[in-house]
Amino acid sequence: MVTRTTLKALWVGGGGVLATWLAVSPNPGVPSASKTSAVQPPAAIEQPGAEQLNAQAVRLRERTAEVMLRPSTRNPFRYSSKKSTDTARAQQTDDLAPLPSEPALPVAPPPPALILSGMAQKAGKRTAVITIEGQIYLVSDGDSFAGRYTVVKVDPETVLVRDSDGAEQRLVLP
Repeated sequence: MVTRTTLKALWVGGGGVLATWLAVSPNPGVPSASKTSAVQPPAAIEQPGAEQLNAQAVRLRERTAEVMLRPSTRNPFRYSSKKSTDTARAQQTDDLAPLPSEPALPVAPPPPALILSGMAQKAGKRTAVITIEGQIYLVSDGDSFAGRYTVVKVDPETVLVRDSDGAEQRLVLP
């Protein structure tokens, strides 16, 4: 059985299909733009002759012979190179004997930042949520995490953490 709603949907859908077909179908009474443009000849492009090209080449050779280029001081492998006067001064100071200096000791990178993200308590046992460089750890008293840290004590709003070197750090909820 066909309901009124189904008939209305068919009527509107059929009208849409008909409107689309009429909009897309070619209209035989109107000439297309592509037919008219195909009849016109392409514009003539004037190209210089061999004598003109030779004359231009001679002029360019004369102009480049007049100009003397100075040597480049730019270093393409350096982001911000100094000006040529600074490089001349640097060459003069390089001629002097450099003083021996001790090699610099390598600096250890700072430890990653520990962030106390949250706390949880279940059956009297507190669990801390600690984040290190995007990694999340759920730890409680005595647990080790990240291969370097050990939880000493978990309080309601703070956590005491000891690293492998023995240094302690207190983390507080933000």
